[in-house]
Amino acid sequence: MAEFVQSRVEDYVPVLLQLERVGLLTEKEARTVIKKVTALEYKLKRRSLNKEDFINYIQYEINFLELLFKRRQRIGYFFKKGEIEAVIKQKVHCLFQRATEKWRDDLQLWMSHVEICKKWNSKQQLSRIFSSLLAVHSDKPALWIMAAKWEFEDQLSSETARNIFLRALRFHPDSAKLYQEYFRMELMSVEKQKNEKEILRRANLDTAKDLYSGEILNCGLARVVYKAAVQNIKGAKFHLSLLSIAKHFKFTKDLQRKILADLQRLYAEDPHTWDFLARQELSDELPAPEAPKSKQKKAEILAQKEEQCSRVYERALASLQTESMWELYVSFCLERYKRKTNSEELKQQVCYEKNNHHKCRLHWMNLQVVKCYRFSVEKLYIF
Repeated sequence: MAEFVQSRVEDYVPVLLQLERVGLLTEKEARTVIKKVTALEYKLKRRSLNKEDFINYIQYEINFLELLFKRRQRIGYFFKKGEIEAVIKQKVHCLFQRATEKWRDDLQLWMSHVEICKKWNSKQQLSRIFSSLLAVHSDKPALWIMAAKWEFEDQLSSETARNIFLRALRFHPDSAKLYQEYFRMELMSVEKQKNEKEILRRANLDTAKDLYSGEILNCGLARVVYKAAVQNIKGAKFHLSLLSIAKHFKFTKDLQRKILADLQRLYAEDPHTWDFLARQELSDELPAPEAPKSKQKKAEILAQKEEQCSRVYERALASLQTESMWELYVSFCLERYKRKTNSEELKQQVCYEKNNHHKCRLHWMNLQVVKCYRFSVEKLYIF
């Protein structure tokens, strides 16, 4: 055991000698470091290993690096920084690797190593960590998403991120979150390619036409992901989540129409479909030439939109007399009733509704809630 410890300590000596030579450490401090490292190495050679010993050793090395950084900043000496610090960083990575091999199920230990790699910008090391992490914790969709996002956002590799998502879906074919993030990634990839193509076009480069596929720029891959997602994950809520993701991108108008058409076809009897269609009436914007300029006109148009929303809800209630449908309608009315605005016209309208209870929309909706309650009780009594 002593031989292994002595060998590891001797590997550390050249680094300390260089630090002492350039004035970043004194001779006394170098000896103190040797003693501390020797003691920590002996703890890692015990028969019964303790996770806290690895953590303390790692923390000591990280603190040592921070001390060197501060001293370099103070004296303005940055020569051989990469050569010296690289040895200490490599030692930290080795300690993390030994610890995670021993305690594979400790996710916090893995994530600490990931954070250190991100802090030090150790990209190759982080790629290996994600590979090992996913092999051990393949049952956690969040880790697959984290790895794919890192490849796409930091490594700028759409292909690698796509492969990670495809591997993840083999393990989790029913994960809604995986499909949502995969769908988002494909749309972000299209946006990135469109921006690159536009830059090349402005530079009058003819290669722009050959580099980018028209099918991909037309959201071809995103459509494939969407089709697979709706086949595996059922429900109007999931469908609407994909639609909300697509709405963040300006070039997805056709895709949005496709998703909305499928939503109305597949989930025409779902209350959340009607709730979305009703709220859509409120969110639709008028064309620029028709946009009102006066506050009074804006208030009138907003009131008209609210009436259109109510008509959609009432049309839904004509065929869906369910408690869920009533709850969505009541929630919408309460939101609109309690809304805050800087428009004096809208404030006067709300005050008028509050002072005239026979015309108050909230009072009317309370009657509808009672009606819904009675309807639910009757259903329960029947069954």
